[in-house]
Amino acid sequence: MAKLHLGSAGIFACRHCYQLAYASQRENTDDRATRRADKIRDRLKWEPGILSGHGIKPKGMYWRTYQRLTIKHDANVGISPNYMARRMRMIEENLDEIAADLNLFRKISVWF
Repeated sequence: MAKLHLGSAGIFACRHCYQLAYASQRENTDDRATRRADKIRDRLKWEPGILSGHGIKPKGMYWRTYQRLTIKHDANVGISPNYMARRMRMIEENLDEIAADLNLFRKISVWF
């Protein structure tokens, strides 16, 4: 390993030995898609944030490159909200289950 890290025990060790992970390794699918879209936006010199919409083609960039990057950007932007919506549906389903359990608990506690 090229880089050593000082742990809490005062021992120098590599990332593998301390089981350290890069931030990108802890990302879920929608976070990764958002990060990729923002990276493309930076390259295109557009305003940051996937909700900001498209900007103009940077001066000196070939149209073919601009179109390719715009297609990649739009694909990543499309992935992110789909996964967010899926997570929100899962949260909503979990809340519905909790509410059903609470209603059942209230009915049982009335009997006692």
